[in-house]
Amino acid sequence: MKTNSTLKTTSAAIAAALVLAACGGGGGDSSSAEPISPASTPSSNTPATGIAPKTSVPAASYAVGSFESTAFTMVNAYRAAMGVGMLAQDPILDTAAKAHALYLISNMKSGAINELSHDEIAGNANFYSETTLSRGQKAGASASEWIGENAASGTSQSADTAASDCIGQALASVYHLAALTNTQETVGFGYEPGDTAFPLYVCVSDFGTYTGVAQAPTFSGFSYAGGQQIPTDLVVHSPYSDEAGVALAMRAEATNPAPDVGNPGRPVLVRVNAEYGNTLTVSQFTLTDSSGSVVSARLLVPGGAVAGSTASTVADPNNLLPKGTAVLLPLSPLKANTAYTVSFAGARDGKAVNSAWRFTTNAN
Repeated sequence: MKTNSTLKTTSAAIAAALVLAACGGGGGDSSSAEPISPASTPSSNTPATGIAPKTSVPAASYAVGSFESTAFTMVNAYRAAMGVGMLAQDPILDTAAKAHALYLISNMKSGAINELSHDEIAGNANFYSETTLSRGQKAGASASEWIGENAASGTSQSADTAASDCIGQALASVYHLAALTNTQETVGFGYEPGDTAFPLYVCVSDFGTYTGVAQAPTFSGFSYAGGQQIPTDLVVHSPYSDEAGVALAMRAEATNPAPDVGNPGRPVLVRVNAEYGNTLTVSQFTLTDSSGSVVSARLLVPGGAVAGSTASTVADPNNLLPKGTAVLLPLSPLKANTAYTVSFAGARDGKAVNSAWRFTTNAN
């Protein structure tokens, strides 16, 4: 009986771990992301002193071939290509992320918890601190730094392959993608590989924003003000222009951005500068395949952007999309080895913005 109970608990934990969970960001066969907090919206007369997106950062100290080294390289290559700025390694965030990864895998393995979470419960094994923010501050982060987090899990594999899977899950999601490509300046990684008794890895990415933030940080999230700010007339997007090997389908994500859609395609994200809580409205957002067929899709926007949009949009049901973003969610997986064209037109606080670009999907 005891063995059967353990197996049942482990199976439940494994199943839960194969869904991206959102609390500002997350990824993996299972992911958890942290919401970008509306509480960070500055008033219109609050000065924002962010920095331009970084095109280089100091070399990281991670061991060659490690999970952390691969993830660091992958994240920065993607953010550079997208135009949102590279992230510097922060050893303090490494400490916080590693502590949380250890907490998650220890307690999922034992059955004390059955899903990824950004919160920790005092008394559980390897408890470090309750929230993303408190863990960062315990590790040495300043009281004014905003700290957001993505957490994910997947089938155990080599460290570098797990890193590609962990970051790839976030890129093929809605909320985790928005978190991974936001205004943060630094990153730290945690990784636990799992074992034969619990054949899943767990990964945690912690992100820091500290330059020009306008308010005290929330328990876990990202600041609109400060950090790496793109120009106000620019539309950045994922997939980025001419990106190849794009995933065909959305990775399972909790909180689910479209629970009524059985098997969505890989989401397409656009973002504009929203350092003052600016609103992005949508007049056109389409995805067309190489045959000229328009892909059936749902357009997700923050609730405040629906009224001003002339395109048919749906308010984000979970209120997790940050201002200044819009997501085209295909209602079914994309075709393999296919070139797609995206056309976007909208307005940032009433001023027209637009972009058109292409990307190509993966073989499977």
